[in-house]
Amino acid sequence: MSILPIVPILKASPDVTALLGADLRVYEDVAPVGAQVPYVVWQELAGQSNNHLDNAPANFDDVQFQVMVYDSYVGRAYQVREAVRKALESNCYILNPRISGFDSTTKQSMRGFDANWIQEI
Repeated sequence: MSILPIVPILKASPDVTALLGADLRVYEDVAPVGAQVPYVVWQELAGQSNNHLDNAPANFDDVQFQVMVYDSYVGRAYQVREAVRKALESNCYILNPRISGFDSTTKQSMRGFDANWIQEI
């Protein structure tokens, strides 16, 4: 299975690059220690192969993934979440649009969403 094209899609969004910078602070699975805020972390959560009844190999997978925005300023975390959602939404289905939290260690707010991507294989 190939990697979801999260980064290229976000790089193509002027709204996302305006908020995250030209270097696009978007990381798969985990951000580096000391990453500049705001930044985005995305990860695959689950998947399902769409097999055919005639026993032919699957030609696409349903991939569930999560996007989380981290920022020390909660208002900007909301802005980044909305920009990222708008950039990705034409390629996937948003399942849970309102994930929120706070990391007491880093003192950063988290805002995110879960989505499902139907990916050709």
